[in-house]
Amino acid sequence: MGVKLCFAMSSERKAVLERYAWDRTQDEEELLIRAMMYHNPVELLMAFSREELKKTFLENLHRFDDKNLNFWKFALEVSDEEFNRYAEGNFRFGLRKFIG
Repeated sequence: MGVKLCFAMSSERKAVLERYAWDRTQDEEELLIRAMMYHNPVELLMAFSREELKKTFLENLHRFDDKNLNFWKFALEVSDEEFNRYAEGNFRFGLRKFIG
């Protein structure tokens, strides 16, 4: 699943992700999701590739609130078709939209 932080990671990426390891998790994907919700998006776009951010976003739609969903959908240029394709395949996101 996630990849542990390693010394090969750029110092900029590592600095961003370490700010969100408040529970000492080393899972890079988890830390990136937290950063996408709480960190300065301009800094994130400079430290991470759009493809990496887009992949993490689409695979974890259920983790984002409506404000973050709309922002990252726009910032990462996710088409409605692509968004809907991932949303339909995400059980947790589907439940959230269905239930409330």
